[in-house]
Amino acid sequence: MTALLILAWGSTFTSIKIALEGCPPLVLAATRCLIGGGLLALVALASGRRPGLRGNLGPYALLAQLNVVGFFGLQVLAIDHLDSGYASLLLYLQPVFTVLLARPLLGDPLGPVRVLGALTAFAGVAVVSLRHDGQVSSSGIALAVATALCWSLGTITVKRTVSRVEPLWAVALPLVGGGVLLAAVAATAGPGSDGLDLTPRVGAAIAWTALIGTALAWLFWMHLVTTGEVGRVAVSIFLVPVVAVLLGWLVLDEQLGWPLAVGTVLVCAGVFAVNRWPGRRRDVAPDEVVHST
Repeated sequence: MTALLILAWGSTFTSIKIALEGCPPLVLAATRCLIGGGLLALVALASGRRPGLRGNLGPYALLAQLNVVGFFGLQVLAIDHLDSGYASLLLYLQPVFTVLLARPLLGDPLGPVRVLGALTAFAGVAVVSLRHDGQVSSSGIALAVATALCWSLGTITVKRTVSRVEPLWAVALPLVGGGVLLAAVAATAGPGSDGLDLTPRVGAAIAWTALIGTALAWLFWMHLVTTGEVGRVAVSIFLVPVVAVLLGWLVLDEQLGWPLAVGTVLVCAGVFAVNRWPGRRRDVAPDEVVHST
């Protein structure tokens, strides 16, 4: 299941890139959140779980703003400006940012291995940026970095404020609420010249993004959390950009030169280091899913 989860997350970068061929970015983000969040809400209702709104409205709202509107909204904008593989490397700096920001904001330990891991990841991004023959722009890089920072800040903020949020609702409610906000922004902005062109290829990519990359992936994550296997996923998270880079090359004909190859290795090594250390692995409780990477 961990392998399937990594494949689902990695393939989502490719499906988003394909969906953007005929779907405006904010419309895609809103559709993904509403469909994926709606399905997760139905699963939560069918299982008899309660959302626990009392005392947790603040954390739910923060998750919707930072981890949904900020992350999912900016993510599609970043991928719209970058090759999907390159975007995945920048977006998966999120655990690195989380570790670095958790030190001053939460007082979490920051050992030498984690510092070295963070520096290695940043060095990987620098190597990739030295020479990239595909689609790249400074605005795309800025959007990707902002996306990773939004997730990290949402993770840290909710960790400081949450009392006890039911894990499945902690994903479903922010997704639906954030999807509504994204849809409102998309309606206000208007489709412009890049209106919806729902070809079978684009429709299949939207469906994959919402059903596989969102609903199914989060159900897998919930199961791994409740069975105590989330530590395995955290350590293996570095494989997601590898999958994204390879699929971008195989499916989208994105360039795979030595800077991207070397940069991918460095970024993945850095992400592995910050998730693997320090030392003793501890199991993550179900209510901690809201601040898990």
